[in-house]
Amino acid sequence: MAQSVAPPPKGGNGAFIGAAVVMLLLMGGLIFWKLKGSGDPQPQASAPPPPPPPPTVFEQPPPPPPPPPPVEEDAGKKPVGKVGPVGAGVCTGECKGSATAALQSALAAKAGAARGCYERGLRNNATLQGRLVISVRVGPTGQVCSAGVASNALGDPGVASCVVGMFRSASFPAPQGGCVDTQVPMNFVPKGGGK
Repeated sequence: MAQSVAPPPKGGNGAFIGAAVVMLLLMGGLIFWKLKGSGDPQPQASAPPPPPPPPTVFEQPPPPPPPPPPVEEDAGKKPVGKVGPVGAGVCTGECKGSATAALQSALAAKAGAARGCYERGLRNNATLQGRLVISVRVGPTGQVCSAGVASNALGDPGVASCVVGMFRSASFPAPQGGCVDTQVPMNFVPKGGGK
């Protein structure tokens, strides 16, 4: 009697091996492509530029900047200053607003901070004292439209210029009803010299 022999069972390993070979080929191609480069030049690190040579004995340092121009005094004129950041026209013409208590308080605080300008002036003139009045135009949103010297019995244009600069660069609480023109009086005396 003849015996029939069953064929060996088929395994599913052939498809797995084929997929693994394809994956290895793809990875190898990718590695080759990366090593070969994509044609774009690679950025190269460059050394920092050498420091400038030290100055020779004959070179002069650059001259110092010029001092700020002195503040002109004229009690009869409106102060001229910088225009605020808000659109044109908000600080031109007649100002009909009124200073609020918050604005008056902020102006007084800025006047108190101006003592630093006076203290610097005292270093050059120990007898420096007097009254300084600053005219300030405050726009509807609290920006300073202009600031200038209304009167200067102090007699030191450097101190006056410093104080005007402090007011010009400030912003304050908004006045009521539009822009407002106001004057800020300051009486500078050395500490311990009275009020």
